[in-house]
Amino acid sequence: MILTLLGAAGEKPGMDRHMKVNTVKHRTHSLFRQGCYYYGRLPTLKRDDLKKLLECFTDLLAEQQVLTDILGFI
Repeated sequence: MILTLLGAAGEKPGMDRHMKVNTVKHRTHSLFRQGCYYYGRLPTLKRDDLKKLLECFTDLLAEQQVLTDILGFI
């Protein structure tokens, strides 16, 4: 679920446009697949892109009450 949220966080600022051909308007990779991609690229992302991604991820994570409860407990 965390990787799926990371994928959704990447779509929010438009980072997903780098993962699809420019002739397509719809999603070509699942949110999980996008999350895996962003997770693998975390060490090499530009500072601005990393900041945008993590801000969106934090916002999405805060919206998920179940995850907030689970992660808050851990």
